[in-house]
Amino acid sequence: MTVSVPAAAVLLNGSSGVGKSRTLLELGVLLGERNTSHALIDLDHLSLSWPRPSDDPWGGRIARDNLAAVAGNYRGSGIDRLAIAHVFTDWAHLNGCRAALGAASAGEIPVVRLRASRHVVEQRLRSRHATEAPWELDAFLAGYEGLTRALDDVGLDDHVIDVDTLSPREVAEQVADIAGW
Repeated sequence: MTVSVPAAAVLLNGSSGVGKSRTLLELGVLLGERNTSHALIDLDHLSLSWPRPSDDPWGGRIARDNLAAVAGNYRGSGIDRLAIAHVFTDWAHLNGCRAALGAASAGEIPVVRLRASRHVVEQRLRSRHATEAPWELDAFLAGYEGLTRALDDVGLDDHVIDVDTLSPREVAEQVADIAGW
């Protein structure tokens, strides 16, 4: 699916372990090969702080505020396409992020959910957490089904890509097509 006007940004959504970060990096490679200006943002990194205010325990507000500043800085330097990865679980946070990106309407910035089977997610998480934050593995695995159901139920996504049998490059190509990039 190709859009007539390229999106200013695309939001990658999905549970931990589905490949959002890997897709983000592969999308950067693809856009670089196409000589397309772009920036890649892991929204989680824009909220890393401690202590968090009692009225923002998950860091959503600081992430949105930082996203607005970072997006403005990128656009001010001539970057016209932003790819952002995050787990979006509610409309308020999603719409706040879209507003931080300057979207006048929801359709301007598509949400693309990556979806993978429990087996694939478990393989990826076990591989990642063998060396990175092994204490988080059990929590991610225990929360997989609940988070997947919550993402299904809330219906934030404009597009869903089942990634089990796709390479990161193939996923990135589909995301680029959805965004019109």
